[in-house]
Amino acid sequence: MTKGWGREAVGVLLAAVVVVTAAGCGGSADAETKPTAAATKKPGKPVKARWDDTMEWWATHDIGCLDGSAVAEDEEGCAIRVQDYVDDVRKIRGAMNADPDVPKGFYSGAYVIIDRLEKFAGTPAGEGDTEGWLSARPLIWMEGQALSEWIEAHPLR
Repeated sequence: MTKGWGREAVGVLLAAVVVVTAAGCGGSADAETKPTAAATKKPGKPVKARWDDTMEWWATHDIGCLDGSAVAEDEEGCAIRVQDYVDDVRKIRGAMNADPDVPKGFYSGAYVIIDRLEKFAGTPAGEGDTEGWLSARPLIWMEGQALSEWIEAHPLR
């Protein structure tokens, strides 16, 4: 008896699948389909161009915090500048991760540099840790310079 009930249940389920599938196929064949987000996404700026833009901005907005020439004048402001710089490097890493036109492993050298920068940026206790950020600043700055040299040596486009 159980055998017969099992076949009927399978038959009912199969019929339900056919009905759902047929209902999902409705609509006009001429209906306009929307392009997927990937198809409409514009290609982003190349990583080198993004980095150049970032460095150009920092050249005029750093106020001496990253290179250490004016840290004593505004320690708290400089600590915030260092955090902003680290955030900009993180954005560049995101652009590297999202770059569809690179061969596998192309950015691995840059990732090593960014990982070291992240390690130094991870030493301060948090946003309110002015002393920690200022202590880490020379190492963060050094790694930022190394990243700049790496990007210049590997322009890709």
